Amino acid sequence: MARRIGRSASRTRTTPVLMPAIYDPNAPQGSRWSRDGLSASTIPRMYHSGATLLPDGSVLVSGSNPHADYAVNGVKFPTEYRVEYFYPSYYNERRPQPQGLPNQLQYGGPYFNVTLSKDDLSGDVNNIKEASVVVLRTGFSTHTMNMGQRMLQLNSTYTGNADGSGMLHVSQMPPNPSLFAPGPALLFVVVNGVPSVGVQVMVGSGQIEEQPTTKNVDLPAASVIESGNNGASSGTAAGNGKGSQVHGTSAAGGMRDSLNSYTALLISGLLSVSVLAAVL
Repeated sequence: MARRIGRSASRTRTTPVLMPAIYDPNAPQGSRWSRDGLSASTIPRMYHSGATLLPDGSVLVSGSNPHADYAVNGVKFPTEYRVEYFYPSYYNERRPQPQGLPNQLQYGGPYFNVTLSKDDLSGDVNNIKEASVVVLRTGFSTHTMNMGQRMLQLNSTYTGNADGSGMLHVSQMPPNPSLFAPGPALLFVVVNGVPSVGVQVMVGSGQIEEQPTTKNVDLPAASVIESGNNGASSGTAAGNGKGSQVHGTSAAGGMRDSLNSYTALLISGLLSVSVLAAVL
């Protein structure tokens, strides 16, 4: 279930909206906005506030109304020094603890393998079929917009083992730096809608230069060997794993709007400064 967590930006500097809302684009029309289970903030954030995703999956919210200088006395909406954290519903779930994550991603080249334990897969090896790897850059938010935000789901296939553990075979970045500019980013592995703690990676060479690119190596076929099947396995042909999905404006043009359950949760609070759904 794709979700976006946010709070509408004030249209003026005198009417703050304190109640957060969750937007689910996969819900039926007319019921995509929900405030179920959420609580109102008590801090008016106003036009010059900002929100950003943190590596642990929470959202940091800060800032307030603009003033010519700081103003704390005699104004209805003073300069705000307090910060808030919004904790999405997955926050207290057991987090996947993937092994084998790289610290650098290239534009094309050999795939890498990420190991997930039986516990990471919640005791069901078939959960690896929906596990994915997401690269995310939080960007810089202000004035109800986010600049530089980027999110991309890497191509992946999987091998599920009879002992309940599994391995994701994950492609490098697509060989086109225009889809995701070089520089620091966060890397998450998501299982059943629950993200791991993000690790910082360098996308590209880490240098201001024309980035080297090469063709991605083909991924192995996806397969699952379940215990008690005497070695029998099921899977799909190579190349039929999860495809790279880019969310944001790319050189190829357009915004891809098919968010999925984990990626949308990970970018809660980043789609605009109007994401002011923080609850202490």
